[in-house]
Parts: sequence; C-alpha cells; structure tokens
Amino acid sequence: MISMKKLNNVKHSKPVLQIGKMLFALAMALQLLFFTGCKHDDLSVALPNENIRPAADFIKNNYEMRLFYAALKKTGYTEQLNGAGPFTVFVPTDEAFNRQGIYSTTDFDKMNVDSLKKIIGYHILPRKLMVDDMPSNGIDIRYATLTGPELYLSRAAFNPNGGVENELYIDGVEVIRKDVVLANGVLHLLDNVMKPNYNKTVQQWLAEHADYSVFVKGLKKFNLWDQLATGVTFTIFAPNNKALENVGITDVSLNTLEVDQYLGDRLFGAYILYDRHFFISDSQVFSLINSNGAYNYFLKNDSHYMNFGGGKLYPEFKLGYGLTLRSGNTVSDVILNSATSNLTAKNDNLCSNGIVHHLVDGLVRPDQAIKK
Repeated sequence: MISMKKLNNVKHSKPVLQIGKMLFALAMALQLLFFTGCKHDDLSVALPNENIRPAADFIKNNYEMRLFYAALKKTGYTEQLNGAGPFTVFVPTDEAFNRQGIYSTTDFDKMNVDSLKKIIGYHILPRKLMVDDMPSNGIDIRYATLTGPELYLSRAAFNPNGGVENELYIDGVEVIRKDVVLANGVLHLLDNVMKPNYNKTVQQWLAEHADYSVFVKGLKKFNLWDQLATGVTFTIFAPNNKALENVGITDVSLNTLEVDQYLGDRLFGAYILYDRHFFISDSQVFSLINSNGAYNYFLKNDSHYMNFGGGKLYPEFKLGYGLTLRSGNTVSDVILNSATSNLTAKNDNLCSNGIVHHLVDGLVRPDQAIKK
C-alpha cells in the first residue's frame, strides 16, 4: 500500500494540478447546489398529506362526481361525510348517472327525497374498506351500508395460473378506480349506479315497469306470477315487450293462447332461474378465478336446458350476458334460440327476493312450447 507520505511526495505536472483544482471546485459547487436546492422535508419521514380532504369536500371538488355531490347535498349527507368517519364511498361517475337518465343536478328535484336518501346511503359504508381488506376471489360478500341493507361485493384477485386480475364489482357494478384515500376513509369510483330495491319483490319491480307488461301478463296467465312475491330467490331475465314480439308474443296474441295446450314453464318460465341470485358480474368473476363462468341448468319441470354466461362483451367490453336454450343438455341437442344483452344500465336490479335483468330478445316461440 502506498503511504500518505509517499502520496504527498509524488510530483505532479502543472497541467495535472490545474485539472485537479478544477475538478475539486466543480465537486464543491455541485455539492453546494445540492444542499441549497433541497428542502428539509425531502430528508425527513413523509408527513401526512394536509391536502387530503374528507369525503364530501373531495367529491365536491371533482368534476366527474358533480351529480353524486348534488345527490349528497339534496339528501343532507354532506355534513355527515365531512365528519370523523370512517367511511367507504362508492361514487358513480356523472356518465353513470347519465345512463340512468339523470343529466342535471336539478333532476334530483323531481325525485322523492326519502327514496333518494336510501339509494345514496346504500352507496356508503360506515367503515373504511380498502381493496386489500376485501376477500380475494370472494363472490357476493355482504357489507352493511349506511342505510342498513347489505350490498354485495365480488373481487377477482387471482386467476388459476396465479396471475393478478384485481377486478372488483359492487352489486354487479364495476369499480373503475380503487382506493382513493380520503381524510376520513376511502372512495371507489363506479361505472354505474347501484339499483337497490330492497323493499320490493321481483314481482313488484316488474309490475311497476310498463315495458315488461306482456311478460307480466304471460306470467299471470300461466300461473307463474304469484310465486314471485314469495321468499324464494329468483334471477329473472325479463324480456321487454319488443323482445316478446320478436318471438310472436304480443298483448293481443296472448289472449288467444289456451293455457292447457302450452308448457308455461317453457314459454314464460324459461326466463326464470330459481333459487339463484346472480349478478351479471358473477359470471365474469367466476370466469376469471375458475376459467369457467357459465352456469347451466334444466328449466323447471322441463327437459330443455339453459346456458347462462356473462362477461365483458366485444366491442365496448362492457358487462353483458348471453342465454342459449337447447332441447337437451348435450351439444348435439337442438338450439331453440339464443340472446345476448349488453345494456348494462338496465341489468342488476336488486330486489328483496332476487335480481331482475333486462333481456333484448325472446327465447321461445309459442309453437316451441306446445304440449305433445
């Protein structure tokens, strides 16, 4: 090793000494710039962000949430959501409200305040729920809302190959932005408005929507109506009047059908899934975590076989579903009809005893349900 004494005795040429002095001066200048240009906070432990706002103030100051804020203000939730919390707020975007026919803040003035308050309160949990707090690959996990009734949460975290999915749905509605930190909780942004009808049965919901009047009339005619008011769980794929017209069923033609000549459990029962509670997103989540999101079942009191599958449909990649009805449960059996529905805003109508989805086409013509 060369000693310091020997280093000091080394003779340098004049150019080398000049270069050394220049490098030393440059190093000192850079060091001075570093220390004078840095703030003290950069050298300290990160402090809490004083700009993080409580829920109501945060929502108020985000343009894509202006309609939800108007609903909060209309229902008197703003003061509560600026309180201590903690809260989890599921906020539909303005575009989501637009799909429900709500475009202006004044549209809320046309609504019953008590009913609106229940719906908005259903979008709020009295707790802080981050994504990591939610069960991985959980389906329809229930959480109590601010208004009491429970909402349903499904999270596809990992696929069978160990890949990360991280898709999240609340009452069938996709969460498009997760874990927005608030001063008093957390916010998740929704692609649609949740539609809880927890004080109505599927029967009451259908009766209140005139677009399904022919379907309702058919259910009544073939003695399938009364059961929809019971405590049995149903998933209803409800064809609107135009959908049934496409398969030859109208309000007028129903009057000509003789009940004892047709299989009612096929002609109108094909649209009823018994003892199951399916959001369209459930099929999407199952397909991600199990690589198979389809659900197959025989119609009640019938040998005909239904295939139900949901997912993100091309080209918009919005949640939709498809139904295929066969004469039996093998691929060689005849397909009677199939239909797809991607009108996300009209699906996932949660009721006290099930869910109603909108169907854009009929599945069974009268001649396909004649008794033999």
